[in-house]
Amino acid sequence: MANLEERTAQDGTKTYRVKVRLKGFPTQTGTFHRRTDAKKWAQATEAAMRDGRHFKTVEAKKHTLTEMIDRYLRDVLPTKSPSAQVNQRKHLTWWREHIGVMSLVDVTTAVIVEHREMLAKDHAPATVVRYLAH
Repeated sequence: MANLEERTAQDGTKTYRVKVRLKGFPTQTGTFHRRTDAKKWAQATEAAMRDGRHFKTVEAKKHTLTEMIDRYLRDVLPTKSPSAQVNQRKHLTWWREHIGVMSLVDVTTAVIVEHREMLAKDHAPATVVRYLAH
C-alpha cells in the first residue's frame, strides 16, 4: 500500500514523499516535487511489485544466475536430505549451464518459458515441473 506524505521545507517549497509497502517486499520510497509524479510512481511501483516485475535493478545487474546457484549449492543444499541434494544439484546445474551467465535482471519470464520449452522436448511434464521448482 502506498503512503503519500506532503512535506514543507523552511523556505516554503513542498515535496511529496511516497512509501510503498507491500508484504514480502522491502519498503520503497521516493521523493518528488509534484504530487502527480509521486502518485504515478507509487502506482507503477506497486503494480510492478504485485506482478513480480519489481526488482532492485542495481543489485540484480551486479550478480549472475551462476553466482546465485553457487551460493544456494554452498549454503542451502547441504541442509537437504541426500536424495534431494542429488536431484536439486542436477536441476540447478542444468540451469547454470544454460542461462547461468545472465545477470539476474535479465532472467525474465520469457527466458524461463523459452528454456521450459527446451526441457519439454526431452522430458516428461512432471520432470519439467521439477526443473522449474528447483
